[in-house]
Amino acid sequence: MSKLEKDSLTVNKQPIKKISHQDIYTLYDLLEQLASWDEPLSLLENYFNETHRPLNKQKIIKQYYSYSKVFKAFHSDFQILAKKMEIQLIELRQKEKLLT
Repeated sequence: MSKLEKDSLTVNKQPIKKISHQDIYTLYDLLEQLASWDEPLSLLENYFNETHRPLNKQKIIKQYYSYSKVFKAFHSDFQILAKKMEIQLIELRQKEKLLT
C-alpha cells in the first residue's frame, strides 16, 4: 500500500471523503448565522427570568409583544437554517471517497 493510500484511510481503515473548502465555508456560514442570534436570545432569556417586584403590567405587555416578534423571527430563521444544514450534511455524507 502506497503512502498516499495509507494517508487516505482513517484509524478504522475507512476511506476519507472528499470535502472541499467550499463545503466547509458553507457550513461555517450557516454556523455564523445561527450564532448571530446569541444576543437577541439573551434578551429573551433576561425577559423571561425577570423577577423584579412589583411588576409593571403596561411594560410587560409592550415587551411581550416585541419579544414575541423577536422569537417568531428567530424561529423562522432557525427552521430555514436547520433545513439548509440538513441538506448540506446529506450532501457531505454522499461525497465521493478518496479510496474505494
